[in-house]
Amino acid sequence: MLSRERSSLAVNERGVSLVELLVGLVVGSLIVAGAITVFAKISFSGLENVRMVRLNEQLRSTLGTIRREIQRAGYVDAWPAGATEIGDLLSDQMSSFGFIQLGGNCADSDGDGADECDCITYSYDVLEDGDYGFTDMFAFQLNDSAVERDTNMAVCPGGVMLGSGWQAITDDEVIIDVLTFELDPDSTIVELNDGVGNDDGTCESGEACLARRKINVVLEGSLAADSDFTIHLRDEIKVKNDHYYTMP
Repeated sequence: MLSRERSSLAVNERGVSLVELLVGLVVGSLIVAGAITVFAKISFSGLENVRMVRLNEQLRSTLGTIRREIQRAGYVDAWPAGATEIGDLLSDQMSSFGFIQLGGNCADSDGDGADECDCITYSYDVLEDGDYGFTDMFAFQLNDSAVERDTNMAVCPGGVMLGSGWQAITDDEVIIDVLTFELDPDSTIVELNDGVGNDDGTCESGEACLARRKINVVLEGSLAADSDFTIHLRDEIKVKNDHYYTMP
């Protein structure tokens, strides 16, 4: 009887065989490998999302700066001291501040009859003194994979050679592949009915005119660390201030 009990205990206390141990190790390795794979995918996906958010924020911030600036084009404090009537406006200053010029590398790549250029020059009365000068001239351009802004003597075309205050507004983490400006074909020029000329609504030489403009901007960039991350943005910017001038 005692011998049988000892035999039963010996069977119950038997350890794991080599085959069972190997099978357990294989199963455990597969589970760990699966867990590591899932963790790696989650981590990589999170990194991708962070990169995309960073790129999106950078490009949208840059486009927002461009939008706010272009919308200010043509602003001028053209009321001299003591002025009370429209006729007292400083028309020469209004004409000077209203221009918008596209330049640099230009081409009609979309076939709509309007060139897309990688540089834009504009001006507004930054000091609100009605006095037009170099400090009132501004520009944006694409140069060496960066968006640059000039705040002094800015002129297109020519970019870097004709400006003296070019500074990058995008950082080294982002590569700008495309920056174009296009005068929207729907922009209009109308004649002012001021008694000068034939007042037929068509702006002709010597007549006072108003240009109502919209600028189409395309901005495309990628991450310097991974060019596979690319974002394409497009904006239609309505210039708030019409350009008052006399047709040459």
